[in-house]
Amino acid sequence: MRTFTTILVLLILTITSPLSAQSKKDLKEEVATLNEKLKVLRQTEADLTVAQNKIKSLEFQVTQLEETNQGLLDNMNNFLSTSTQQSNSISRTLEALRKKEKQIKGIRDSFSANDSIALLVLTDLKKTLGESAQIGVEKGAIIVKMENTFLFGAKEGNSAVEASSKDFLNRISATVNKYLALNVSIQSAGGDWGINALRASSVAKLLQEEFEVTPTRLEVTTKAGGGNVTYVFLHPDFNDFYLDVREELKNPN
Repeated sequence: MRTFTTILVLLILTITSPLSAQSKKDLKEEVATLNEKLKVLRQTEADLTVAQNKIKSLEFQVTQLEETNQGLLDNMNNFLSTSTQQSNSISRTLEALRKKEKQIKGIRDSFSANDSIALLVLTDLKKTLGESAQIGVEKGAIIVKMENTFLFGAKEGNSAVEASSKDFLNRISATVNKYLALNVSIQSAGGDWGINALRASSVAKLLQEEFEVTPTRLEVTTKAGGGNVTYVFLHPDFNDFYLDVREELKNPN
């Protein structure tokens, strides 16, 4: 029995020995192949780790770029908003300056128109009254100065206009009636206020009744002292002129 068993074992070993040698060879080849694959796999894993690290680095850089870009966009929007506000402010300022310039031009035009009329009236009066007449300009008004002895005679306290002076007053009235935009103020000066008032009123009455000067254009004033003279002022309606200037300044356009 022991012998059979021994023979059987030897038989099995004899049969399996060639197979085991071949299997070992194949196994070694498979192990070598697996080792190569494992080596490649490990290298791939290493490369993958490097790639993942690069991806993380790139993602971080992208995040930083996005944050930087957003900051730039915010700054640009703030700049544009500020620029727009400044531009609007400048536009409003320029518009206000344009309106003020227009108002100033309107006022200048009014002054220029009055100055032009004053020059025409002054020239006209000098031609009409002669070079010996006492004519001047003061504060926008043309002034004709006449001695009271010429207008009212040598008698002290007389307020009636002398016939000899009416032609002179008639020539003044002709110019007054030619320039209807002008008003006339008559001022008599001297020592007695009451006599001055009567004399100025006499001249105004003469201009109205005999020389057809519209009464609404006439104004009478007096002045104590200042010489024994009477003045005729030809000037714009200062009240209307002031109102025109005020309206020009109030006008928003």
